[in-house]
Amino acid sequence: MSLDWADNTAQQLLSKGLIQKGICLILGASDTGKTTLAAALARCAASSRSVGIVDADIGQSHIGPPATVGWAVVNNPQIDLSQLAVGGISFVGDVTPVGHLLQLTGAIVQCVRQVSEAAELIIIDTPGFISGPSAAALWWTVQRILQPKLILAVQRGEELRDILTGLRSLDCQLELIKSPPQIPPKSPQKRRRYRQSQFGRYFQDSRLYNISLGDIAIQTSRNLSGESLVNRLVALRDDRGVDMAVGLIADWQGDRDIVVVRAHQLDIQQIRCLVIGKVSIEIP
Repeated sequence: MSLDWADNTAQQLLSKGLIQKGICLILGASDTGKTTLAAALARCAASSRSVGIVDADIGQSHIGPPATVGWAVVNNPQIDLSQLAVGGISFVGDVTPVGHLLQLTGAIVQCVRQVSEAAELIIIDTPGFISGPSAAALWWTVQRILQPKLILAVQRGEELRDILTGLRSLDCQLELIKSPPQIPPKSPQKRRRYRQSQFGRYFQDSRLYNISLGDIAIQTSRNLSGESLVNRLVALRDDRGVDMAVGLIADWQGDRDIVVVRAHQLDIQQIRCLVIGKVSIEIP
């Protein structure tokens, strides 16, 4: 099964001395085993060094809520990714990289910078966004900025060919890994149900906050004139540019200059910016 494949692959990579310290970037299409491999690598490596994971799979997040890049330090090699204590998140604003390449790149870079203070080895799990010039440009740019010591290309056939052509011209170590054929593809419906369950889990113990619009900046990548913002996902950002939490707009009272946001417990006085995303969700 894919767990045996991932554990065996991780052990082989470590025994060859390919992963010691620095950044390991994992690329591949959806349902190729990237997340399973990232977890296996973290488990195997954590016994001999400090390991951090950056979860950039914004549509199927395991660390932090969907629409964010999250990071965590692997202190217990036996623990599941979804059980790790979230060290921090960086808001992208949507569950797909399409139309949000700049936000995704910035979020990955910020999370890597944060986790590098606590981890020698950083493993980056990525979304299955690999088709077309935009995908190639995204991962070339991420490589150029972060300069990972190792890139693991997990593929069924040659679907990463265009991306790897550009990466091979750069100064980085590439390892091609054959994806196990037995991984079942997830349907769009199953992916949506998973996202909804992750959002529900994240907002489980949330409460309502009244925020004065005069006290914060509003950041958005689109014209919101006349558009309802109720149930819109937002980031609550402090004066350092760090996302303290993801929130959900419960009410927008423009005539009173007040926005009501649902979020987990935090010091609302620290919030200096509300970043409005594209996703709207309903939490029971």
